[in-house]
Amino acid sequence: MESLLRWPLTTASRSEARYHPFVDERLRKWDEKFARGDELHAFAPSMPLPDAIRGLAPGLALDLACGAGRHAIYLAEQGWRVQALDGSRVGIDRMLDEARRRGVEGRIEARVGDLESDSFTLEPDAFDLVCDFYFLHRPLFAQIRRAVRPGGLFVAAIHVEDAAGSEAPHSFLLAPGELRALVGGWGWEVVHAREGASSETGHRHATAEIVARRPR
Repeated sequence: MESLLRWPLTTASRSEARYHPFVDERLRKWDEKFARGDELHAFAPSMPLPDAIRGLAPGLALDLACGAGRHAIYLAEQGWRVQALDGSRVGIDRMLDEARRRGVEGRIEARVGDLESDSFTLEPDAFDLVCDFYFLHRPLFAQIRRAVRPGGLFVAAIHVEDAAGSEAPHSFLLAPGELRALVGGWGWEVVHAREGASSETGHRHATAEIVARRPR
């Protein structure tokens, strides 16, 4: 699979995935989480994704902050080719193990690295689908907007700060209404938008969901 990422990383395999110098202790906590096997949802995809791709011809997808791969694997099982990225080497290893078990490893290109690095860039008009589930780094939105091909989709579900305030850093939480306003400002067709209690178990915060199509 031709990589459409301009990023100083190597393709990950179970024996080859390595940290790069810019990946710091902030990311190692996720290795510990995935090593414990305490993912919230195993490999069931978030609800916006199955509805978003229903009836679409499979193409090339990008799964940002893929974790243990529940969305990348789901897409691969539906016939999509997937480039999957995460800061956790252990999460990537778990994804590749599960993809191998399910017979879809050949449809997934996995990479390990820090999505908050300034050196991370995406090729324009590269992907038919870009997914971002429960990861927020606001500078990525401009890149996502460029990376989706005309007619392609952006699908996301990201936590939202509580109206009464939250003890979590706001850099990791959307403001109420922020995601809908941001994507609406792109001039894309908003196919689905929802904000409120998460449709998945185990989430303390509300969730903003969006499915948006770039104009052709």
